[in-house]
Amino acid sequence: MSVENPRAHLLAALAADPPLSRLELHALLYRVAGRWASALHNCLREPEWDEWAAGREQQVGKLLVESDWAARLAAHIRWISERDTDTLLVLGSVVLRGLDRFHREHRSENATREAVLPPALGGGRTLFLPPPQSPIEGLIPAARRLDRGTGDLENDVRTMLDLWWLLVPLEDQAVQIETGTLDPVISKTLSVRLQRTGDLRVGLCSPVLGFDYTIWADPERCHAAAGTPYRFVGLPPGSLAGARQVLEEVVATCAQERIDVLCFPELTLDTTLLGDLSRLLKLRNPDLHPLLVVAGSFHVDAGLAHANRCSVLDGYGDLLFCQDKCKAYGIPAAQARRMRPELRAKLGIDERGGYEDIGSGSALRLTETAIGRLATPICLDFCGTQLLDLLVSARANLLFVPAMTPRMGPFYERARDLGTSARATTFVVNSAWLLQQIGLRSRRQRNLGYVPARKGLRGGGRPISDHLALFTIRELLGLP
Repeated sequence: MSVENPRAHLLAALAADPPLSRLELHALLYRVAGRWASALHNCLREPEWDEWAAGREQQVGKLLVESDWAARLAAHIRWISERDTDTLLVLGSVVLRGLDRFHREHRSENATREAVLPPALGGGRTLFLPPPQSPIEGLIPAARRLDRGTGDLENDVRTMLDLWWLLVPLEDQAVQIETGTLDPVISKTLSVRLQRTGDLRVGLCSPVLGFDYTIWADPERCHAAAGTPYRFVGLPPGSLAGARQVLEEVVATCAQERIDVLCFPELTLDTTLLGDLSRLLKLRNPDLHPLLVVAGSFHVDAGLAHANRCSVLDGYGDLLFCQDKCKAYGIPAAQARRMRPELRAKLGIDERGGYEDIGSGSALRLTETAIGRLATPICLDFCGTQLLDLLVSARANLLFVPAMTPRMGPFYERARDLGTSARATTFVVNSAWLLQQIGLRSRRQRNLGYVPARKGLRGGGRPISDHLALFTIRELLGLP
């Protein structure tokens, strides 16, 4: 159906057989408003149109709760449609605001919803998300707050109409959104700690000593353009004792420093060490510091292919959820030629380059917590473009990012971008193992902490051991 004809959209929607539900009409009207956002904005900034819309809001609100709402609304729109397009657009915005209120008032405890439009109306799957909790943003002093965000743009429909729901179109996305809720005890405890202290203490752990990986490559599958596929297999037996000692020290330091969230880098804890960490938390974390552990990621067998999988644990060592990497990392030939020969040999690649031998993850996991909408995108999924629209439109505003990168610049830029567009707080923990391999020693290259405030970005963190750096919200905000 032509996007140039809002009248046809609305009349066809109200004449649909079977009739559209309120949720489906909500999704359709949001799409129509988005396509005609400039024209709608021009109407609504005129006082007479604003008054016209205000005069019909209560009428539409009453109509939407009636059992025959669809037939009565159709009759009203048919009458309006005899007039000009501007009148119809403004009425559509009134109905959209009414549906937004209706679905907010009638939402269930699990507020996430989904609507699928019929093919005759253009199809499309829309995810309805409530706005995320944002207590960290509330800690930012007025003088440090950012001036603008996506919602400040004049053609942002949600801000223009003061809508509560976040609507995310998914049909054109290669990666879909998977939603969940953090364990209520953990969520509430994090919230209480934040409220009581006005702070959150985040430990970013980048271990080196005792960590030396077995890496498998498959030269027979080398592509002329992409190079050789490679995959991290795990730590050799001779390295396990030293790595386990590091984990014991890290868990003990977390208790001493009262760390709330502990994060590890990409490709750091293999399945054996992940099991060791889980057992350590069960046995040696009675006060639940850390309370939440983003246990980095590793290459794991995922059935038909391997995955680069991030595991998130609670303070008891139990698995809460996983996030698979959606975009494999590629080492282009130019970068491979600049590498040390020893590192190329370790990865099993040559000057033609290489790429992660993994399948592409198909979902971005969003977890609702009392301190924000949590996501754990892995490395390129954070600083690349594939997941950017989803992160912004879904307002993921609490990001813990495991990374393995020679350059932190793109992560600094993306943290600022998401701070502006989604008011996101971000922590990135980079692999010190990789930095050691390429000869970089700077702690600033290891980690990043960011709160959505002016001058809210810091690199490195405060070292509290050879392996662990500490970021706190108060320090990022420059508060005592």
